[in-house]
Amino acid sequence: MIEMMVVVAVVMVVFGMAIIQLRPTLADADMDAAMRQVLDQIRQAREYSIAKRRYIQVQFKTVAVGAGNQYQVITTQRNDLTSGAGTTKPVLSTVPIESPAQFYIVPGSPDTPDGFGNGAPILFENVANGPVGGMLFQSDGELVDGNTFLPINGTVFLGNPGSNSSARAVSVLGATGRARGWKGTGTVWVQF
Repeated sequence: MIEMMVVVAVVMVVFGMAIIQLRPTLADADMDAAMRQVLDQIRQAREYSIAKRRYIQVQFKTVAVGAGNQYQVITTQRNDLTSGAGTTKPVLSTVPIESPAQFYIVPGSPDTPDGFGNGAPILFENVANGPVGGMLFQSDGELVDGNTFLPINGTVFLGNPGSNSSARAVSVLGATGRARGWKGTGTVWVQF
């Protein structure tokens, strides 16, 4: 019986040490999942706009929920741009971002190698939260300003306050609509 208790105690100690060692890896995986969600939604919006030959609007929103916030990526089909006023704008998806990630720039973090700016967590054409007319994918795959219909570049930064290694970013090259994921340490970015 004593031997069994010693074995159980040793197993519990090893299990406790393993949990402590895995915590940073699990937090890193949560941030990777959040970045993949944003990246996937941008890519799906682009592909849908090409396949259906429609304008697809992409929005990044912060919604108050209870005592905290929920961070979302929303894609909407913009039929009003092609069919006249009063037409429907069906929401294609509303995807909440994996917690604890939020739209956030790690303090002191440099811009991504794409160099689209880092003045705000969501920055397209040097405008925080994107242009007033919205950001639209058009049928050729370009990401354009909803007012001028000119291609726009931008970056969405994600992170968890208090953790430099949580820095993630998704950059979009407007002329092609291609999106890239970036993983940061707070000082260096590596393509994901």
